[in-house]
Amino acid sequence: RELNEMKSNFVSSVSHELRAPIAAVQLMAESLGSGRITDDARRQDYFRLIAQECRRLSALVENVLDLSRINEGRKLYTFEPVDLAALLRQAVAVMEPAAAQRQVTLRLAGAPDAQPSWDGQAVEQSLVNLLDNAIKHSPAGAEVQVAVERDAGNLRVWVEDHGPGIPPRAQKRIFEMFYRHGPELRRETQGAGIGLSIVRHVAEAHGGRVIVDSVVGRGSRFGLELPLEHRA
Repeated sequence: RELNEMKSNFVSSVSHELRAPIAAVQLMAESLGSGRITDDARRQDYFRLIAQECRRLSALVENVLDLSRINEGRKLYTFEPVDLAALLRQAVAVMEPAAAQRQVTLRLAGAPDAQPSWDGQAVEQSLVNLLDNAIKHSPAGAEVQVAVERDAGNLRVWVEDHGPGIPPRAQKRIFEMFYRHGPELRRETQGAGIGLSIVRHVAEAHGGRVIVDSVVGRGSRFGLELPLEHRA
């Protein structure tokens, strides 16, 4: 019964997440198509917002598809040399529009010159998921920082926010599939409760792990620790 309830809540959450951007894209596209928007600056804003909502839809759909592949044991990874600095810049660039919408600043604190053997697309998706969570839980005017540490044969990518933090009891559950902590249960923040599950799976598939360092009232740091060379 509990599993059925979780699945039902998941379907409801995904439906809610899909409905909002689809409605926004439809409304803006119809306004542009009808010729009602004549101001060039406003038209450019509409085009920018449509692209932003499409990126949001694409990320959600990719997470849902990955969840299905993981559950069915069909998720495959391709390990090859990755330009770490370019990967981090791309992940930050993908989330810049969402951060700007919530008046949050993203800061990349630099990256060591490294080419780890990773599945670049999977790691980028994981960082996007971590950034998405950090942005959603940050107050307006706050900063979300991405930083990298090198430790022996591992690289640790940190995503740090200054949000409300996560209680110790909840830290043990946040990687569970469909679990949503705190205000998200009351629909105060977006999300379907699957992003962190995917992050953990990607980390473990690389022979790594996810680290959580969070204090209530002081924010959270999530570390994606992966070996430079893939180990099963």
